[in-house]
Amino acid sequence: MITAFFKRKNSENTDSQECEENNENLVQSPIKKIKSIIPQPQASVKTVKKWMHDMNIDIGYKVKQNYDGTNTDIVCEIWCTVCKEYSSDRNSSLVTGSKRVKKESVQQHKKSTSHDRAFQTKVAIDITKNKKDQLPPIETAFKKLGEDELIKMDKLFRTAYYLVKKERPFSDFRDLVELQNFNDANIGQGYCNDKAVKNFVSVIADGYSEGLKELLTQADFFSIFCDGSTDRTEVEKELIMVKVLENFYPKIKYVKLEQPPTTKATGILEAINTAFESLGVPNYKQKLIGFCSDGANVMMGQRRGVISLLKEEADADYIVSVWCLAHRLELAVKDAFSNSYMNNIIECLQNVYHFYQGSAKRNKEATDIAEIIDEHFSKPTKANGTRWVEHKLRAVTKLLNSWEVILTHMSNYASDNTNKGEDRAKTQGYIKKLTQFKFIWYLYFIKDVLSEVSRVSLLFQRDDIDVSSAVTKIKSTQISLQQMIDHPGAQLQSFNNDVSGNSYKGQTLLSVVDLDVLEDQKNGILNKIIDCFQSRFEDILGGKSVFTAAQIFDHKNWPAENDLPALYHYGNLDLNYIIQHFQHVLQNICNTDSVITEWSDLKLYVARNTHFRAYHPLAVWQRVSQEDVNNNYSNIMKVIHLTSCFPLSNASCERGFSTMKRIKSDWRCRMSNSTVDMLMRIDLEGPPLNDFNPRPFVNKWWLNGQRSKRPNSVPFGNRQ
Repeated sequence: MITAFFKRKNSENTDSQECEENNENLVQSPIKKIKSIIPQPQASVKTVKKWMHDMNIDIGYKVKQNYDGTNTDIVCEIWCTVCKEYSSDRNSSLVTGSKRVKKESVQQHKKSTSHDRAFQTKVAIDITKNKKDQLPPIETAFKKLGEDELIKMDKLFRTAYYLVKKERPFSDFRDLVELQNFNDANIGQGYCNDKAVKNFVSVIADGYSEGLKELLTQADFFSIFCDGSTDRTEVEKELIMVKVLENFYPKIKYVKLEQPPTTKATGILEAINTAFESLGVPNYKQKLIGFCSDGANVMMGQRRGVISLLKEEADADYIVSVWCLAHRLELAVKDAFSNSYMNNIIECLQNVYHFYQGSAKRNKEATDIAEIIDEHFSKPTKANGTRWVEHKLRAVTKLLNSWEVILTHMSNYASDNTNKGEDRAKTQGYIKKLTQFKFIWYLYFIKDVLSEVSRVSLLFQRDDIDVSSAVTKIKSTQISLQQMIDHPGAQLQSFNNDVSGNSYKGQTLLSVVDLDVLEDQKNGILNKIIDCFQSRFEDILGGKSVFTAAQIFDHKNWPAENDLPALYHYGNLDLNYIIQHFQHVLQNICNTDSVITEWSDLKLYVARNTHFRAYHPLAVWQRVSQEDVNNNYSNIMKVIHLTSCFPLSNASCERGFSTMKRIKSDWRCRMSNSTVDMLMRIDLEGPPLNDFNPRPFVNKWWLNGQRSKRPNSVPFGNRQ
């Protein structure tokens, strides 16, 4: 052993010297740097199959196109299929995929302990499937584990789950276990360290990942949501989610957090492909019916965007590309406010926000003034750089609620000679702005407008949004805004009632403007907002598209039951349009010739059952599918469920990035992407702590792994 140690040290020193000499040569000659790059070892498909036969091992491989003029297929990546499915060592190169296609690598892997353990697990599971009456040895050993040990492991897994849901570091695990032992929880000291808890969390995350894999494998179709952002280390991340049926109801599921090789469309598409391959669903494009993202050109570009490349690779022009409705709503409001007095409102809101932001002294002074005049001081919030309309509404509301307190405090601040002259001059400008008649009038007007628009924004942020509810909400908002042209909103009406000349709430307003002039400006802004709504949502409000056609599946829009001819013919043309658009998908999962007949029967069935009227459309179709034991509506329900999986809003990805930034904080910025992905999966997909059942994950943990489990062992210290 000593001789081997010195041989290894000498080898390391020799390698180090060679690396230093090579680095000096590379610096002196850039051309040599290019020539010195050695390609990764590769082999033909025939050679890899010969390895599999000679060594009796299953090898998965990826083939790349050969450009040397021969017909020989070249293998550029290999992995062990048994270890990829059953091994607990997820960091092994032949589990994640090795680009070094060498026979020696396969031979060494087959001799490894991890491969042997994975093979034994596979054999045990196969025996269980083939002989249900006989338990394999590994499960027999599990049955010998006492109930007390199982309860201890349940507590440890539940504690690990609590850490993830509360977004706490793994280092807190030891302290939590010690606290529970102090409270007579009798967990013991085994597996009481950060490495053990990471293993527990990995088992839980793999359990949810396997559930998603099974769900997507059995699904007939689903949609993808994708968005990009940067983490705390300013590294680009792509978040991929899917909308898929679960128990006949569309649910949004977390897929993967990937780091794309490049931020171009090709790199993002490669990240999406990698995410589904790692999940075990490489043929996802065959079931894809929709793709949703923000309006960035790299995503939605018609020529070389991600969606265009995705359609080209899948040869599927029927895939619906959706520009997130919530993002479009933000842009519609921004377009309507541009080049108007609204920009002055937003600018003033930002100035007031920065006046109090980061100044404990000013906030304390304002709070003291609020107590004196028996008012409440709400700290101003940011109006720009936020995600949804609700943030602008909150900023306006807080300024109006604290207007008297802020005005009084700023007046005192400006008259205090102990403050900087520059700050006092700025404050005088803020006071002049805040006491303008036109400014206050516009604050109440913008609150009326944003109150209506925020209701649409909140709907677009929901996971259960469907096309019909989105169209209905947009149209009702347009009607409400149209009514404001003839009649002032509730907030503006209250201002008109409270103001008397130039006096408002005991303050004298400056530069009183004729209300007729303000009314003309208001009507112009309202008309502009309505036009922006119409242009931004043209694809779902008008014209012929799968979105407008899918509105027929809202049972609340159907003709009355007593008008049978109208009910019979309702939606037939739109249904044919949807069938023609998704013919490639539907022909493999249903009989399209029977869809129209079942559609007529389904309309009568739903219309005659009055208890369906109060249901959400998605809940109606879920119940119909659950009750249809004779498959009377199986074909038409495939079409309806397909449209319910349309991706409409990317809000779930935005919430996912918020979770990512809470998990990978400034204090935990060294976490790898795989660890963050594991924690996000549990945080987003896991149930509340009270509903978490750790026993299935304990069973999975016991059956997997390279080492035998010793729940009662003490890792160090005195043993009694």
